[in-house]
Amino acid sequence: MVRPFSIRRRFLGDQGGFTLPELLVAMTMMVTVLFALYSIFDMSVRIFTSGKDELKAVEETRLGLEKMEREIRAAYPRDDGTLISVAGEREITFQNRPDSGPPETITYDLSSGSSSYLRRNGQRVVGPLDGADGLLFAYCTSAADCSSTISEEAGIKLVRMTLNASVPGPTDATQTLTTDVYLRNREARQ
Repeated sequence: MVRPFSIRRRFLGDQGGFTLPELLVAMTMMVTVLFALYSIFDMSVRIFTSGKDELKAVEETRLGLEKMEREIRAAYPRDDGTLISVAGEREITFQNRPDSGPPETITYDLSSGSSSYLRRNGQRVVGPLDGADGLLFAYCTSAADCSSTISEEAGIKLVRMTLNASVPGPTDATQTLTTDVYLRNREARQ
């Protein structure tokens, strides 16, 4: 028969535990694993932030392009019959007729300087864009025939707009968005 007193004495007398070298090895392994986990976490946060910045830049550019597309599609002829008064490679000026009040003249162009921005009547809309090539317009008779420039305003049936968004980050990438806008009021007049 085993006496409870002798069992307790045996457990109390057993002074076995971890030695100092065992504790140092265990702590070193634990610190190594924690640093590895931290570096994985840090890398994932950086990738998420970079992806979020790219998504934000592209989304803002897309929204600016859609606004410009709506307004150009609704361009209204001036008294002299011209639909687009300035048809430049980096600038467009046209007129819209609001529901009430006088017609509104709208100019889309690119700001100058180290960071270029899409501007609407001088007010910043989207940016930063990719330098001087951040905003490009091409004026075409159709989507298939958009290679040569049209000198006669009345021949313009379609405006091809290209925005090159500058995506911030370690690589400073550029995202290109292009859309074609058929001039609705040009087709209605003819």
